[in-house]
Amino acid sequence: MIEPRKTSLEVDCVYGYNSILGEISAEVRKGEFVSVTGPNGVGKSTLISTIAGELEPIEGTVRVVCEGEDSLVDPSSPQGTGCVTSISNPAFLPDLTLGEHINLVSLRTGVEMNTLLSRLEPWRVAELPNTLPSRLSSGQKQRANLGIQLAVAAPVVVLDEPERHLDADWARLLCAQLRQMAQSGFTVIVASHSPSLIDEADWEIRL
Repeated sequence: MIEPRKTSLEVDCVYGYNSILGEISAEVRKGEFVSVTGPNGVGKSTLISTIAGELEPIEGTVRVVCEGEDSLVDPSSPQGTGCVTSISNPAFLPDLTLGEHINLVSLRTGVEMNTLLSRLEPWRVAELPNTLPSRLSSGQKQRANLGIQLAVAAPVVVLDEPERHLDADWARLLCAQLRQMAQSGFTVIVASHSPSLIDEADWEIRL
């Protein structure tokens, strides 16, 4: 008997920042790949930040699954820390090389360096170990940002327009990796204008 996929995210809230942008009620199951779409200014980024626990909903609740937990928790609560990986704009410490950033991630997460480097290989991030962030192009920064965070991702992964600064080949790699992660049991939610990412999703939240 095939076990039904468990709920990994429940959203039933009014979301916004200073003012109401929208209301949503949705349930996402483990292993689903969901796109969040709509015109600029409709609140896609705000909804992604609310799901990640970075913004409190104006009303209602957001609950996510955590590894090792039987029940869903509020991602903004202490119990929800580390339950969601939120990927948006690259943010690097200016005085650390890319290699030092990777080492720091290994120490912080407990993922062995060899394992981390292996996961980063498709993104060709480890080829630039002695490079400071200021020396990286926009595309290289985005590749490093995506590669590193996806390599140590939590069970629920939310991304805000991850296709930015990627050429067609890297965008295809992103689509393939997100699909592979969903098939492996991760829950993937992507706010995007990219037709390829939207088409890759199992279903769409249209704002």
